[in-house]
Amino acid sequence: MMLPIHRMRARGRTVAHVVARVVTIALTVATIGAVLAAPSVARTQRSGDATPTRSIRMEGYWNRNRQAPGVLEALTFTSEIGGPWRPFGVTRMRAYKPDEEGVEVFRRSGLVPSIRVVGQTDMVRRFINAPETQKVTAYGVYRPATATLTLNSVQVGGS
Repeated sequence: MMLPIHRMRARGRTVAHVVARVVTIALTVATIGAVLAAPSVARTQRSGDATPTRSIRMEGYWNRNRQAPGVLEALTFTSEIGGPWRPFGVTRMRAYKPDEEGVEVFRRSGLVPSIRVVGQTDMVRRFINAPETQKVTAYGVYRPATATLTLNSVQVGGS
């Protein structure tokens, strides 16, 4: 005698009841797994990709502090190429999108002791090793969350 599958007995219960219970448990485990996995997926995204950036134009001279004429602020820059430690006296600063003038753009990065300069090696060298007697004009993109300035252009000298 053949019984339909929903009428077959498995340890006192019908097979349909057992299958329904297994499916319910599987769906519950899958739901819990999805909920627990969601924050870890968000955590694996690079935070640097979502941080706001500011295009800037900065002028100044090396080895000048706030007491020097025309200096708005003395900043410290570091780079992977090394170079001497010396203050950079900012004489003019402009940030874009939104437009803003002054060194407040750098102050918003928190308590950062220095700003890391990155970019093409020759450009970073030109910026870091510029003579203190010549004006340095730098264009770049500043990332406040990491206190990183990516140089796009550096001019040394001129008026």
